[in-house]
Amino acid sequence: MKVVTVGVDGSPKSLAAVEWAADDAARRGAWLRIVHVVDRSPYRFVHSPELESQIAWVTGQIMTAAEKTARHRRPGLGMRLEHIEGRPAEVLRRLAAESSGLVLGSRGMSRTAGGILGSVSTQVAGHAAGPVVIVRDRPADRVGEVVIGLDDAADCRRPISYAFEQASLHNAEIRALHAWSLPCHAYAPEVDYDLNAVRARQRSVAAGLLDRHRRRYPALPVVDDLRLAHPVEALVDASLRAGLLVVGSHGRSGSTVMGSVSRRVLRHARCPIAVVRPCARH
Repeated sequence: MKVVTVGVDGSPKSLAAVEWAADDAARRGAWLRIVHVVDRSPYRFVHSPELESQIAWVTGQIMTAAEKTARHRRPGLGMRLEHIEGRPAEVLRRLAAESSGLVLGSRGMSRTAGGILGSVSTQVAGHAAGPVVIVRDRPADRVGEVVIGLDDAADCRRPISYAFEQASLHNAEIRALHAWSLPCHAYAPEVDYDLNAVRARQRSVAAGLLDRHRRRYPALPVVDDLRLAHPVEALVDASLRAGLLVVGSHGRSGSTVMGSVSRRVLRHARCPIAVVRPCARH
């Protein structure tokens, strides 16, 4: 059975993530798994009944609020609640590999309150085998478009597949954004470029990346958005009107960790952002 996992810590951002995850699970016909991770490492030298009682009380409050939010958002949705002990980033990366998607709020509470989001979300996004969606605000009732950032220097197949899947689930259009900049040659700064030829080349690259996905989803409207701009600026600008922004986790170097473009977009995007690794394993 498919499962969508959401990490919670009781903060408003994590409850927004619960709503997004509940919607996603309902559209997929999946279970919703609500997870709260307790990191005991700050208290490893402390043993007291009072601490145990407080942890149990806080966990109960967090899970009750998350369950109430999910049931209000999607009545009748199948769900299960899990309280897991461990290092949050490690636990969440493992759960992401077992899920159709892992959803997190963009910022959570403090570490001492069991917070698993905020900095943890950046540790998980880009390192998890499965898609990781970072949510900032409560989801809109309808997603206008799903933006996919194309990168001709990296393997974009899984990010593109996820974007088309989400657009199909939301009955939304795809905006395929391919932003590129002209290289600056230190030894020949006066070099001129045939912009028409460069645009034609970039258009051909974008078409090649999208061709298989267009054939798989022939009914989905696709907007080809080719921009002479820095990728971060273009993606953040597109996020102002998007319902979801999908990027790959890699840098142009092919690194398995999140590249600089993805990290910067993650900080500045104004809509939910899905970070998808190019392949499940390296």
